[in-house]
Parts: sequence; structure tokens; C-alpha cells
Amino acid sequence: MRRDLHLSALALAAFATASQATEIECDRSGSKTTPSPDGRWTASVQEEVCTTISGGAAAGITVVLISTDDEKRRKRVFLMPVPRSREDWPRIRWQGPSVLEVRVPNLSEPGPPEPAFEGIRISLAFCGDNPGDRQALADYKAAVKQWQKEMGAWVARRKQDESSAGPRPPRPEEPALPSGRCTD
Repeated sequence: MRRDLHLSALALAAFATASQATEIECDRSGSKTTPSPDGRWTASVQEEVCTTISGGAAAGITVVLISTDDEKRRKRVFLMPVPRSREDWPRIRWQGPSVLEVRVPNLSEPGPPEPAFEGIRISLAFCGDNPGDRQALADYKAAVKQWQKEMGAWVARRKQDESSAGPRPPRPEEPALPSGRCTD
């Protein structure tokens, strides 16, 4: 099974909510910054780990746009689960002074970016873009969830009467997929 450390969509939603609340504390890693071609904006990629309202923690990789004229003009425009390696963090590509592309590995599971902020259009691109591979991974994850349910039912049947439980449900086979890692 692919062993990337990632958050579910629910955890990403909790992270997004938690990190925007004023009483929540966040730690941020060192960031990699990429200035816009005209020098008016900087895109900062960093890891954020925030406490949640329930007392737990949530983490994500963020892209924050920051005005070089006024640091208070800033906004997180992108969020994704924390991958296993920093090499799989988003890559920033300015396609012009007001067009920002956030590039992520093909098999990452990012949330959608903000479409725009203060006149800057933001888009998402997958390195090694292969929607079929992403679908195969999603299908595999869905099959694993179904298998877990079937295993729970099988264990329950087995506890009641081992002889009538039937065969153990087979675990889904993980597809062999290239990562689509960004190399630029």
C-alpha cells in the first residue's frame, strides 16, 4: 500500500477551519518563496501544524500569497495533505505577474485552490498528469474501505460460528502506479 502520510478530506476541512480561527495556534515550517515576475507578490510554500478546537492537531502544506508592499495583504490560496517527502510539496510556477500555477505530484490529493486573490488567478496542475492513475488510486482506496467493512462482518460471523463464517475476504491488490513526481 502507498504509505504517504496524508489527511482525509474531513481532516483537511478541520485544518482549514482550525488554522483560520484566532484562538488556534499554528507552527509553520521554513518556507520556500517564489516571487512574482513583477516582484509585487510572493508565493510561500510551507507546512502548517495547528491545534484544533478539540485539542488535537491538524497539518497541511499551504501556499500563501503575500504582498511585497504590505505583508498584511496575505491569503492562503492552497492546501494539501502532508506528503511523505518534501520533494512532493507543491511547486510554484508564475505564468505571468497575475497568473499563478500550483503544481503537485499526480497522485497527491490536494484541495482545490482559491480561484483568485486580488487580481491573481490561481490554478492547479498535476505533474505527470494522468487522471486514469488518480482514478485507479481512488478506486483502490474505496475497495480497501469496502474490504474493511467485509472483514468486520466476517470477524463477527466467525465469532458467532466459526464453521459458517466462510472464507476470509481477499484484500484488494494495490495498483502499481508511477508517482508523477514534479521534477521542475
